[in-house]
Amino acid sequence: MKPALPKEQAKGRGVVLTEGFRLTQLDSLKSKYKRIPVEQYIPGKVLMVTDEADSLFLLGSGVQPFDFWQLQGESITFLGADETKGWSEIQHDSHINLGDGFQVMAKYVQPKKNHWAVLLDNGGNSLDSVLFEDDPYTEVTLGTRPKAGGRFEYALVEKDSSGAMVSVEPLPVEIEEREPLKVLIVNDFPTFETKYLKNYLAEMGHQVSVRSQLTKNKYKFEYFNGAANPIYQFTQKALEELDLLIIDADSYDNLNNSSRSALEKSIKDDGLGVFVQPNASFFKRSKNAFLEFVPDYSEKVSFDGPSHALEKYPYAFQGSFPAQSILMDSVSIASYLVKGKGKIATTVLKNSYQLILEGDQEYYAFLWSKILNGIVRKSEMPAEWESITEIPKPDKPFHFKLRTGLPTPYVKSDEAAISLIQNLEISTVWQGTTYPRNPGWNQLQIQKDSAADFHYYVYDDFQRKTVSEKQTREANLREFGMGKSVEESKITSTQTLEPIPPTWFFVLFLLCMGWLWLEPKLSA
Repeated sequence: MKPALPKEQAKGRGVVLTEGFRLTQLDSLKSKYKRIPVEQYIPGKVLMVTDEADSLFLLGSGVQPFDFWQLQGESITFLGADETKGWSEIQHDSHINLGDGFQVMAKYVQPKKNHWAVLLDNGGNSLDSVLFEDDPYTEVTLGTRPKAGGRFEYALVEKDSSGAMVSVEPLPVEIEEREPLKVLIVNDFPTFETKYLKNYLAEMGHQVSVRSQLTKNKYKFEYFNGAANPIYQFTQKALEELDLLIIDADSYDNLNNSSRSALEKSIKDDGLGVFVQPNASFFKRSKNAFLEFVPDYSEKVSFDGPSHALEKYPYAFQGSFPAQSILMDSVSIASYLVKGKGKIATTVLKNSYQLILEGDQEYYAFLWSKILNGIVRKSEMPAEWESITEIPKPDKPFHFKLRTGLPTPYVKSDEAAISLIQNLEISTVWQGTTYPRNPGWNQLQIQKDSAADFHYYVYDDFQRKTVSEKQTREANLREFGMGKSVEESKITSTQTLEPIPPTWFFVLFLLCMGWLWLEPKLSA
């Protein structure tokens, strides 16, 4: 270690070019700052420009988040990039149950008039389409109802006016063939809402029992896709076989103490899902209320623009924790409360069967599958997976999260073990990183339990390009902020340790030696 002293040092300015940078900005910088060093950013490669500059202009969409560490301690002026032409947003469910609707919502920047957005199935057959307009951007919604289970690769395709493909974006989706649910519907009296809801559930293959009260202590029972099993009184044993209970507000409010206690235990201990069908007086009651409401004086709600409108009660959910909302097109259509293992929910919608009367069975099914899938009893899995990386790419880090009760889970990918980091606060949560090699469907395995395998889709480098650039741009904006002009960059001085020149030690040595020679002569 050489002796050193701290010294303020300014290295100067530099330019880092990333995907989508504007050439006019680069020319402006080169004109203003002669011989300014410029480096093209390559993801994962160490930047060399930081050795000679610490005040950097960052042009384009920005660096990948996993490379932010390279710019720590540097003064960054992020100048950004224009939105790239193409699909800048693509949203769809990656996992649905067989029978549910598959919906894609996407945004296209700088569309060409008379081009088409087309949804293709796994075999290349057209399922739905939307014509582009001459606008700065176009938002489209496409949908279908899959007929078979498995892992599929649907596609969002842009076609020109002649029908030729311009671009293709894969839409990976895993369709699960779920076991039929056991559903009990309890009504104080028959309603049209219940009539159409029970028909929908029965057509989906679920085992549905309907109990309607005729007079005091006298009921009418209906059964679909299952054997007769009348339930007169709620007990935990009678409810333990159910996956979902749908009960109207009057029946729920008039439950006796023993039935209410059994229902509460079934929700908390057995994971039963409960949906309360509201009526006008439900929102004004304080007794047995499990959610809070506020008046909003609106009696209509629209989804997917004005194309789907439904009646609603003039109330909105309070929205405060621990209540959680179920959304469609960013509209809160229902809300639920988690109680132990189960959930209890309700909605502000009324007369949803109007969709069927208007001939829109598809949207009716999509609406109710969205609500009921959010609250139905969930089968216990040995592991739950969560993809942290939104768009996995080959040879790029893919981050995932694992929830499991196993004390030391062993995860592997292509026979290679993956190291896991345990959460310090929640011992059942683990986090890992892998580097997928091939595009398409990939798999993570835990222990030797195939039921707990996790399948995820890896995109080619040219796929989801516009979406990836937008996400990278937003991540850089959060990290560095947006610089308004080239004038904003200031050369920052950094404190470095600079070794003391050896000459000073030689001078000090000569002075010491001279004193040792002189001192005896002076004392004599």
